[in-house]
Amino acid sequence: MTVVCGIDVGSLRTLSYVAWLADGQFELDVYVPSEHRPLPKEPAGWEPASHFAIDAPQGMPALGAHCRLADTEANTPTRRLPNDREHLAIWKLYRGVVEAGVEMFWAMHERRLASIYGLGETAAAPVAMESYPRLVIKRMWPGIEIPSKRTSPFTYIDRIWGLIRERGYACRSVVRPTVDQVDAMLCALAAEAASRGEHIAVGSPPVVDANARVIREGYIVAPRGSAAAS
Repeated sequence: MTVVCGIDVGSLRTLSYVAWLADGQFELDVYVPSEHRPLPKEPAGWEPASHFAIDAPQGMPALGAHCRLADTEANTPTRRLPNDREHLAIWKLYRGVVEAGVEMFWAMHERRLASIYGLGETAAAPVAMESYPRLVIKRMWPGIEIPSKRTSPFTYIDRIWGLIRERGYACRSVVRPTVDQVDAMLCALAAEAASRGEHIAVGSPPVVDANARVIREGYIVAPRGSAAAS
């Protein structure tokens, strides 16, 4: 069976939510990512994942810029990002998830724990990519009104989890998932689409900035679906 994984990132100090997916079945988990362990361990009895889709910025904008093309095209909340590690150290807006994404993707690249989508790497490792749950929803269910996760979390859960189940997916370990678990599942759907070559990627090719020890620009991946990227 082909195993993929979606991760809704918290921070380097708080839980991140994990959704493993194989043959239409989700398995949920949590972990705290770090530079030494950027990716979670697969569940007992499962094969290693071929693709990881992660809801966190994989890096920083091009030198001199404050926004990545991928964030503009996917309309993410992390529009403005730090441009170097010194700036990251004093960054306030979405600091936890931005820091975690930068460190996780750099660790995967530097230690060859995964091939970063778009870099053209050829490593005996899984493919890691960035995704964004809201873009996944727009691609898979174009035109739906997306409930607010902040003001109507249960409406968001019931609506989106219901749509996922209508596609034939299931999860034995939970009756009603949390918002974070739903977002991890959406990322897993992006990873599954990428594993099948049924995906789109918005943004521009990632570039390794070895001096700054970051990846710049890069793609955000979602299922191809039937909607125009927005």
